[in-house]
Amino acid sequence: MNELLPALYDHLEPVALRIARRAAMLEPVDAQRAYLVDVARQIVTHGSFRAEEPSLVTPPGLEGALGWFKLLDVHLEDFVAGRAEAAEIIAEGGGRLWETFQARDIVCAVFGHGVARALAPMLPGADVLELGTGTGGTTRRMAADLTTANRVVLSDLRQSFLDRVGAELPGVPLETAIIDINQPPAGIGPFDLIFSTNCIHVARDLPLTLGWIRRGLKPGGALVLGEGSHYSEVVPSPVSLVLSLFNGWWDVPTSPERPQPGFLLPQHWFAAFEAAGYRNTSMERWTDGPRTFGGVYWAFA
Repeated sequence: MNELLPALYDHLEPVALRIARRAAMLEPVDAQRAYLVDVARQIVTHGSFRAEEPSLVTPPGLEGALGWFKLLDVHLEDFVAGRAEAAEIIAEGGGRLWETFQARDIVCAVFGHGVARALAPMLPGADVLELGTGTGGTTRRMAADLTTANRVVLSDLRQSFLDRVGAELPGVPLETAIIDINQPPAGIGPFDLIFSTNCIHVARDLPLTLGWIRRGLKPGGALVLGEGSHYSEVVPSPVSLVLSLFNGWWDVPTSPERPQPGFLLPQHWFAAFEAAGYRNTSMERWTDGPRTFGGVYWAFA
């Protein structure tokens, strides 16, 4: 397990709990706000979040996460009542705060580090696809190793993201592609490796998405995912509160195989891999016992 995660979440929990206690008392005006309130009530009801910070000094590397919590704290009542829109709150944070959260905050960065470490020995000579490149939090950590690959395709919904990240990868045999994980792409692949960090959990139809990814792998090729997790089936991750602002998180369809929006628990990932036809699945699981934080998954075609 990444040893930093328990201590980092110990600092996030009191902030999340203070917001959750307020949100749990509110009446939401629509489904998005209802998701936030439901998460808040789960947190309050379960009672496992610590109420006080473990120290007076907040460790560096939480600026992005705490920045989003601060925005939600300021706008909570107005948002739940419908007087403030999620898009307005997100715009106040801006692209810089999102990039800080995704690419630099330790809470997110540990997943990029984990994926980069897992992929490094498999990259020489490989054809590689990244799904959901985003602000490049994982890709930049792999810059030197990616130069050994045969072909590297970065993909996202925004070409501007791909151009910015690509400019920082000299010597990488680079291509870019606009790929929506919810729509099977045509004419791309096959690949030895497909990887993604905290992206595939937003798939609206997870069996469909995992299915086309598997078909995009060469025989024996590997899917490597870095994915966060809810703490358990009854305790959501504290970041669920702030991520409730984002479409694609709170509104992902649920099912018996996927009982919660947002992150999946390890058992749900393994069931989804099996149903999609993957084999030899495994995981580096990050947990301190009562809390599951996520980890790095391998699944082979």
